[in-house]
Amino acid sequence: MNQPFKYIFILLFTSIGQAFAQKITVSGTVRDATSGELLIGASVSDSIAGTGVQTNAYGFFSIEVPSSGHHLKVSYVGYLPTQITSIGDLGFPLEVKLYQQNNLNEISIRENKLFSAPIGSLSIPIHRIKALPALLGEVDVLKALSYTPGVSTGTEGSAGLYIRGGTPDQNLILLDEVPVYNVMHLGGFFSVFNPTSLKSVDLYKGAFPARYGGRLASVIDLTMKDGNNQKFGGEVGIGLLNQKLTLEGPLIKNKASFIISGRVSTLGLTSLFSLRKKPSSGTGEERVYRFYDLNAKFNYQINKTDQVYISLYNGFDRFKYIEWSASGNGKETETAIGNNWGNTTATLRYSKVFSQKLFARFAVLYSRYTSEFTNDFQDQNINEQPANFYRYTNAGVRDWGAKIQFDYFPVNRLGLKFGVDGTRHSFSPFVTKSNYNGLFDNSKEGRLPAYQLDLYVDGDIAVISGIRLNPGLRYSIYRVSGRTFYNPEPRLGLSYSLSNKWKLKAGFSVMNQYLHQLTNNGFGFGYDAWVPSTDKVVPSRARQISLGLYKIFPDSGWELSLEAYVKRQKNLIDYPDGTNFTGLLADSWDSIVIKNGIGRGKGLEFMVAKNVGKFKGSLSYTLSKSERRFTGINDNSWFPMKYDRRHNVSITAGYAIGNKWTINSAFVYQTGHAVTLPVAATLTENNSDPKFIYDHRNNGRMPSFHRLDIGAVKSLTTARKRNAELGIGLYNVYNRKNPLYLDLKIQRSNSDFKPTGISIKQVSFLPILPYISYTLKF
Repeated sequence: MNQPFKYIFILLFTSIGQAFAQKITVSGTVRDATSGELLIGASVSDSIAGTGVQTNAYGFFSIEVPSSGHHLKVSYVGYLPTQITSIGDLGFPLEVKLYQQNNLNEISIRENKLFSAPIGSLSIPIHRIKALPALLGEVDVLKALSYTPGVSTGTEGSAGLYIRGGTPDQNLILLDEVPVYNVMHLGGFFSVFNPTSLKSVDLYKGAFPARYGGRLASVIDLTMKDGNNQKFGGEVGIGLLNQKLTLEGPLIKNKASFIISGRVSTLGLTSLFSLRKKPSSGTGEERVYRFYDLNAKFNYQINKTDQVYISLYNGFDRFKYIEWSASGNGKETETAIGNNWGNTTATLRYSKVFSQKLFARFAVLYSRYTSEFTNDFQDQNINEQPANFYRYTNAGVRDWGAKIQFDYFPVNRLGLKFGVDGTRHSFSPFVTKSNYNGLFDNSKEGRLPAYQLDLYVDGDIAVISGIRLNPGLRYSIYRVSGRTFYNPEPRLGLSYSLSNKWKLKAGFSVMNQYLHQLTNNGFGFGYDAWVPSTDKVVPSRARQISLGLYKIFPDSGWELSLEAYVKRQKNLIDYPDGTNFTGLLADSWDSIVIKNGIGRGKGLEFMVAKNVGKFKGSLSYTLSKSERRFTGINDNSWFPMKYDRRHNVSITAGYAIGNKWTINSAFVYQTGHAVTLPVAATLTENNSDPKFIYDHRNNGRMPSFHRLDIGAVKSLTTARKRNAELGIGLYNVYNRKNPLYLDLKIQRSNSDFKPTGISIKQVSFLPILPYISYTLKF
């Protein structure tokens, strides 16, 4: 272990013995008084002693007070704070209930949360996500994150996130602790996460806690609602893209509850495509797309110290493109190409409070991702046997895992999280089944297993007043195809309180990634494959250093943050020019991709936000640069990453008009992403199509991307005294023609049809689009 980390861990463990006699420990959970939901990140503070803690992901807290004469304050954003008195007479564990208040202006809660969070992390309340205007009214969690510094999106409409120079496959996205491999609907226009079913969204992009690992760029941790354990209720949503229904309520009042939330695509979505009725003769084409999501969660509080949770998610997309011809005399042909992809996840968790200072959770996890590419051909003649040919290629991954974690709070100035995670991956890349003559068929071959074991410890140490350390160490073991990789991952966070409500934070982290995503942009929406590291393609690795400065303005409710980072990556992979993975066999992809690439990135991120009062909004700006270098690409020299965007500006603003209307807007500007453009084309004697000549990878830039969206939400009360919301708005208000891709064509002379030049045409997709939505709550 490095010398600095050695001293840090010595300090961490020797601090355990520094507890003072005569102190009283208070521990328990914090819940919403109306629904029974456990509140994550609620603040519990002793103003006299100047100490405070926050509830963990299961609503649990533990705090020491010097004597029974002290009072504790429990508070949470959007809730009325409460006081805990008579410390000496409290039972174990304590259950604190908070009541919501819509117009609460609680600056101290936000100050505590902003200052206590590690560098490079943030939480976005679900109600703020729902307030943002969105494409056709479909509110999206990942798009909301793209309005924060250091986070950008790909092409127009895409929900894929590029965080601090990373790619979407370098983001670890967890839903109730289970990884979700493909998070996109409609090829990336919005994500699979239904905001109605979510309780919290946390993003980590620097100084990662040691309990997270397996990706290089970020961690997005989403937690589902537990369900109302007091009364039955729900909501129905009607929109242009889909219909939504959520039901929740008690199974046993105060002890067990459920929530079920689903959404399905509707004709409002398929109208985006040209659907044609097939006549008895002629030619034509048809495009069909549909999707669905289903979230469910059940929990049972066995007693005050023990609780069981079951979480489920299933979602699937199906896209099919059909070309057909019919002669009218019985001769018909039909060709169909399809993409189908989807996820299934399940979590069984058991949490237990062992003592005033020790909390534990045990989990069994399941995740399955499937990506299919289908090709069918049918030739039918009235006098002959119909000919049917097919080719199906499936790329999938299935995980079984278990986790054990302990949260230990020996004294107020020291908190520990330690545990172990174990996962069995099962990969099935490029499993092909076909009846074409001579085509390779490996559908009966077995899956490729891989095994991962991670041990970790996270520390939270208040060294002296105003200085806090967050050291951590993760040690991962990964075994695949007879080879084992051993990787330590040290982590360190530091915060120092300056005068006048300023805080300085720093962070260092090392991350490893044992999976690689192979994507193919040439076919449909979602055809991709996850493959494990092998003896030819070793795990990717990243190191990041971050430094940040933060300021709270308590009187006005404004917050300011400024962060800088430097990141280095190695063992990256890429495709040789002009190739992709389509059609490769399961044992050949690691022989074709270019390996041992390195990456470097740096950036400066600024954000100012106001989260209280009638006016709420934020302004974020990111100045960044991200590059790659591979032997065999671009003459072995550095080239910009495809979605390297030098400048990224995002503005959100909302204003409450009375008690009924709220006006919201969002603006984004991004430098155009990098693109490889031809520098010349070959000429031929017979005037056939010339071939483009390229010199450098990503040698050009797309036009800049910018867009303004506006929306309004009106709160309604129905004739039956039920709450409802009406949402209206405009996407792309000033009809900006943002680039989707560039279409390259050869220009020819009208007289002799000889090539005369190369034309580059920008193709745009989404014009100005109005939307309307209606949500009924019951």
